[in-house]
Amino acid sequence: MFISGKVLPENVNPLPISFDFPHSYEVKVLESYSLTHPLGKLHHFPAELEEGDRVGAYLRVVPQNGTPWVGFFALGFDSAQVAHGIFSCPDAGSFCVAAGGYAYIVSAAGPQNWEQVNQRPVLEIKSVLHLKLLLFIGFTSITACGETGMQWTTERLSWEGLSIAEIKGEKLSGTGWDALKDKDVAFEVDLRTGKSRGGARP
Repeated sequence: MFISGKVLPENVNPLPISFDFPHSYEVKVLESYSLTHPLGKLHHFPAELEEGDRVGAYLRVVPQNGTPWVGFFALGFDSAQVAHGIFSCPDAGSFCVAAGGYAYIVSAAGPQNWEQVNQRPVLEIKSVLHLKLLLFIGFTSITACGETGMQWTTERLSWEGLSIAEIKGEKLSGTGWDALKDKDVAFEVDLRTGKSRGGARP
């Protein structure tokens, strides 16, 4: 049984759209469930909602080769400090929705094929076009999605809080908080493998 939910609050609505990668679909943010087509199938993300009344975003998705559908994407955190938006993925047939720091990667033509990014919350999302990666930056680690899905998650890079300084070639550099030293320390990540050096962790 599907449960209708409330749309995102005004401080995080509408979701910005960032289609940096080529894509084979159209996505539109709906202001309310009443604007959905009566014959269109409604999909929930996550598939089973725990509460009877959840807050989230309604999107209408029109794949280039497939049947249009509507998705309800549940909000993670009611905060402007976490990731919000709709992003194209390195795979032209998939897209990412970040709602309140919860990030979902979904196949436009097959919405039953989806996964939730393990960073909760996701604070920032970055496209790395030359390596065909979509990066999900959390409080302590980074996850990468490529053309074939999730590629890697770094080990913990910080006690609490990451700052990305630069992406150059195949390297990402930044700083993470070291609670023992009471300062930020540098780290570097190989974007091909997710291996890192530097940083701090408990």
